[in-house]
Amino acid sequence: MFTALLADDEINILNLLEKLIDWNALNIEVIGKCQSGSEAYQAIISRKPDIVIIDIKMPGLSGLDVVRQIQEEGIFPNFILISGHKQFEYARSAIQYGVENYLVKPINKQELTDNLVQIIHRIEKEQTSKDYKVMLEQQIKTNIALSREQFLKMLYLSPDLSARQPLEEINRQYGFHFVHDHYRVISIKPDTKELFTLPQYQILLKQIYEFITLKLEDYPLVTYGIIEADEIMLLINYASEEDLACSLASIFETLKNKFYSYCYITMGISSTSVNLFQVSFQEARIAIMSRITLGKDRMIDYNGLSRFRLKLNKSHLLDQFGTYIDTLNIAGVEKAISQLLQEISDESVSPVSIFDLFISLIQLLDEHLTDLYNKTEENFTFPRKQYVSQIHNSTSKEELVQSMKHIMIKEITSYEKLQYSKDSRYISLAKQYIYDHIDQNITLNDVAEVLFINPSYFSALFKRETGETFSNYITGMRMKRSKELLKNLQYSIADVSSMVGYQDSKYFSKVFQKTVGIKPSQYRKLYTN
Repeated sequence: MFTALLADDEINILNLLEKLIDWNALNIEVIGKCQSGSEAYQAIISRKPDIVIIDIKMPGLSGLDVVRQIQEEGIFPNFILISGHKQFEYARSAIQYGVENYLVKPINKQELTDNLVQIIHRIEKEQTSKDYKVMLEQQIKTNIALSREQFLKMLYLSPDLSARQPLEEINRQYGFHFVHDHYRVISIKPDTKELFTLPQYQILLKQIYEFITLKLEDYPLVTYGIIEADEIMLLINYASEEDLACSLASIFETLKNKFYSYCYITMGISSTSVNLFQVSFQEARIAIMSRITLGKDRMIDYNGLSRFRLKLNKSHLLDQFGTYIDTLNIAGVEKAISQLLQEISDESVSPVSIFDLFISLIQLLDEHLTDLYNKTEENFTFPRKQYVSQIHNSTSKEELVQSMKHIMIKEITSYEKLQYSKDSRYISLAKQYIYDHIDQNITLNDVAEVLFINPSYFSALFKRETGETFSNYITGMRMKRSKELLKNLQYSIADVSSMVGYQDSKYFSKVFQKTVGIKPSQYRKLYTN
């Protein structure tokens, strides 16, 4: 069995860590919980756990201090560092100590489990390896690759990053080979010619990434990349614009020829930066987004996008769609989407503004449907990530609009079907209640109260589902039952009247004659002789 030590200065976090995971299922025993760095340090020294989950920033001895001091003691447990979003710069310095497992608060159960499983596999591999030296060298290479990836993701996710480090220090820490020249970000987006599943698309991305990484070795560029948000993002360090232009043109043509059978390739290019920390991944993504106006299967330079000056007025469009969703007005949605296509067809409208609107519409649909489903007490899971990916993968304004139309109609229709099914259940329950209580004075309000729904809504629903009013249905059911009872001579007409909910037998006879066409006594004679 493996052993784990938990350390965080917040007792609630410690308790969460202990309860969040099925430790026995992972064959792990939690041997201690510590609320300070110094306490964790002493526990690691004395108990030598296999795994240490520790908050990176605690008063006094920090999590990083614990990592450093423990390794100076010649003890090398597997650390999982926990921190807030804003502490990445602080956290990444632990990479030089071989720490590769890192979680951001709030802690996600699946991510923590995945990290623990990864560590267990690593420990098992180390324990069974016959060549520890080779394994250790491979681990160093893996750590360097992971550290580089984390650094690039930090640049990608934090465009407003204020921290700075000397280039030489960055190269040393992360195994980069950057020089003091120019930087650009290149985004590569494949748009498949046929429908790909998500796993198939991820495989395609990986194949393109591996291919281009290998090809880039032949060019005078220093290049490192990541796969992020369905795109390949490359950070390129180069000496001259001429070298870059020639290299990218050659690489782009090679990519197009290699993967022509599967997809169209669009390459987005950011503006130039002379500072590594001011390079813009976002500009490269904006260039990719612009393919809905400029077309796919081409190179798009961010510097040439100044023509897109108009921005959409989101608020009135969101209000309009929100009303149509709440009222389940599919015709209104279709009309609004057709109008939207006309509005975004202007060549000067910013593609970023268009994507922003459509992502907001996905969020709006999620929020309004969630409210509707909450009223029904039905479980509802909205595939927002899938739909956002579908929007980002649209290659034209027409495709973007069709995708949104399909998504909205599909989700609204699903809710309508559920509501219709539920309405039908209401009517079935109402009919059963009427059948079981036909001998009583049943009112519409009585049945609505039993079903826990509004009487006015129930009245309209009953008419819509059955084609007749509630009172007419009750009368029809009573007459139907009375006909059956009249055939049994042991019941008097007064008995039958009472048994179908009429206390006044004369009134019953009057209603029977009006409905059936003859008096109850005549009906009895007719069907018992």
